[in-house]
Amino acid sequence: MKLLHTAVFLAVALVSVLPGCSRTDAESESAAASAPASAAASAPQAAVQTLTLTYDKPAIVGRDVQASVSGLPAGKEAELVWSTATGGWVIEDYYHFRGKKYAESTISLGKFPIDANGRLDARFTIPEDYGGVHDIIAMVDGANVAQNGVEVTQSFEFSPTSGPVGTPIELKVKGLGWRTMESTWVVNWDNNLVGFVSAASSKGSATARFRASGPSGAHVVKLLTGWQGQGYLNYEQSPVAHLPRPQFTFQTTPGRSSSPMAYAEPYQPQVIPKSELSVAGSTLSISPAQGPVGTRTTLRGDGFAANTSLELVWQTYVGSRVTSDGFEASEKPIGSVKVGADGRLEAPITIPDDLGGLHGLALRAGDKTIGRAFFVTETSIVGISATSGPVGTPISIHLKGVGWTEYDNIYVATYDNAYMGYACGFNSQGDVVINFVATGAPGEHIIDLYPGIYQGPQTEPQLLYRHAQLTYADDHPGNKIPALRFKFNVTGSASNETH
Repeated sequence: MKLLHTAVFLAVALVSVLPGCSRTDAESESAAASAPASAAASAPQAAVQTLTLTYDKPAIVGRDVQASVSGLPAGKEAELVWSTATGGWVIEDYYHFRGKKYAESTISLGKFPIDANGRLDARFTIPEDYGGVHDIIAMVDGANVAQNGVEVTQSFEFSPTSGPVGTPIELKVKGLGWRTMESTWVVNWDNNLVGFVSAASSKGSATARFRASGPSGAHVVKLLTGWQGQGYLNYEQSPVAHLPRPQFTFQTTPGRSSSPMAYAEPYQPQVIPKSELSVAGSTLSISPAQGPVGTRTTLRGDGFAANTSLELVWQTYVGSRVTSDGFEASEKPIGSVKVGADGRLEAPITIPDDLGGLHGLALRAGDKTIGRAFFVTETSIVGISATSGPVGTPISIHLKGVGWTEYDNIYVATYDNAYMGYACGFNSQGDVVINFVATGAPGEHIIDLYPGIYQGPQTEPQLLYRHAQLTYADDHPGNKIPALRFKFNVTGSASNETH
């Protein structure tokens, strides 16, 4: 495993908005790095001393820091407080993506004794947190007696460094910032944009996942800052030139990886609401509660009126975001359920061919809804039309269960780690077919589909969105949906067909 860090300076003053951030940027992110503990604001203040901080540079997550100061009340105890921000991606009403929001917060680094001479000598470890400047405040009896600041810089680990085409690569990042200019990096593979790296909701730490592409030989992997999801090339002249832009090399070796020609990475368990019931004492559950189109599941309930027949209704959405008609909720009866003499029901259900994401399964007695359970439909791969052929071979990738929300209704495609475009699933009710042709030298080529974000708030620039989010497993807003992986083997000479 290869570890790379870069140097950073120690900031002593309180935090101001970084150069390049407008007042609007600062307000939308709730500038939080210089928040003293709330008790300090109301307590009578003596002169605040400078807290001396000693540490090996750069200041990265996990590094030990020595904090010292003299002239404090002898025999007392000092608490060290770390200023930070809490927040991340914001989702409203399940489907609206509202960008990012943060609030000021603090965490305790521990309590430490002040010796008989009034000197504090304390040691703490830089916590796993957002990068950027953080105040460290020494509190005695609720009063701020000393403080200083440290700028936490980003660190990056890249592994492995060699393997055949299709080898999974992990780029682990720590200390990504919550502020605009420190929040997003992009990965370039051989000077092609793969996607962006973020840790907006994961306290600055996340793992970017992508795969090795060919041909055999050395490939340069460069990380650039790019808060809009695109690399800032003349970063030496940027207002944040001190931020790291690491570079790694991956050696693609001959041979083939053991990965299948087409596969979806495992789905993480999704957040599923509790069942809703209007009958006192009743219960309702569905198991399994998550799976692809066509999943065989079972609805079970108890406490309903004996020997009655209930209608089962599938709830979804239909429409589009790009037409004047918009979209709306929709319902479809999918069968009836018989309640037994003991008030119990058990009904096998096949999940309909529909959009991915959360759906309701409602029980109706006439026009009254008496219960509702929820099921999450996963995106699944129907197939890839061809896995080998000459240059120009038509390729179709067919998916089911693509989502409809603003944060999971698109997949972003890369071909040999170069951005190719994106596909949307809402207008076709989750059924997506992507058509393109094979290109490149003879050998194996990778096609990857990554989660993206369809759009953000209209008050925000939109360039960040509709790019591949490589940290999808840790930091995708809302549903943590997986990447979809494919390979194609280009053979011999080019096809003579006209397409």
